[in-house]
Amino acid sequence: MILENLKTLIESPPAWSQSDENSINQPYNHIASNPGKNFRAKLIHLFNQFYLLDENIIQTLTQIVEILHNSSLIIDDIEDNSQLRRGVVASHMLYGVPMTINTANYMYFVAMDLLRNLSHDAVTSNDLMKIFNEELLYLHRGQGLDIYWRDSLPKVVPTEEMYFNMVMNKTGGLFRLTLKIMERLSEYWQGQKSLVPLGNLLGIIYQVRDDYLNLTDSSMIETKGFADDISEGKLSFPIIHGINYAKIHDPNNTLLLDILCLKTKDENLKKNAIRYLSDCSKSFEYTSSVLKKLTTLLHSNSYFPDVTNDSTNSQTEAIKQVYNIMEKLANV
Repeated sequence: MILENLKTLIESPPAWSQSDENSINQPYNHIASNPGKNFRAKLIHLFNQFYLLDENIIQTLTQIVEILHNSSLIIDDIEDNSQLRRGVVASHMLYGVPMTINTANYMYFVAMDLLRNLSHDAVTSNDLMKIFNEELLYLHRGQGLDIYWRDSLPKVVPTEEMYFNMVMNKTGGLFRLTLKIMERLSEYWQGQKSLVPLGNLLGIIYQVRDDYLNLTDSSMIETKGFADDISEGKLSFPIIHGINYAKIHDPNNTLLLDILCLKTKDENLKKNAIRYLSDCSKSFEYTSSVLKKLTTLLHSNSYFPDVTNDSTNSQTEAIKQVYNIMEKLANV
């Protein structure tokens, strides 16, 4: 009897039930059930005013991007030893590191499987897969650099240029993936100016803002903990500026670098680091000024679609909304 069952088993595809799926997806469902602000989903619908893709494609693309985003956050929390995510306990704290890593990696492939639903044309499907693989490579390269710098302190302190390159890889990846897929699928968009540079700028503004708020916004205490980037030892934009400022203007003062290397959860030490960034190196003031300078690139309109007599009212309004979103992100 056992041999007969085994014969049937080995001659069939592997068995997999919904119960099995639910069991291994618990770490993912935990974070997905506590959604963020749906920022990426809103952007996809805004950008679709230019690309004019069918709603079923937009729904699938939104699902793909959300899966990739949530899965990357789950892995990020493990790599950073974060205790909280979106105001609740991080997935790996509830389900353990081994299961959580497996689930997050599994969901990357679930997203890849969904990619097949976007086109039944072999050439187009191959192009979409190339985009997917390329941007996932960029994402992991950027995250790898971020971790390498953190774990190489105090030997390696990146420059601002190195930081922006890392962010282009890491944070810009999902924005680029979204825009590239939409441009590849849109018959309306063929031959028009790519919005990928706009996505790159959006990624940089988004990450610099996030770095700034992590150290200055009291509401972050509830969602990620007080100045979590300092506890992580993360070389965020204000911290990079502060350390490099000290090297040039205050070489005998290693307070900020010392505290960062400790990866401390001590609130008094973290407050000392924040005080240095605020009062001595003026890193928060500098970060705010950089965000404002980044928005000057928007004023040139060179990254937005060209407004012509053929542009619809909804397209013109979408340009205004994207512009306002990026201006708001940069206003800290």
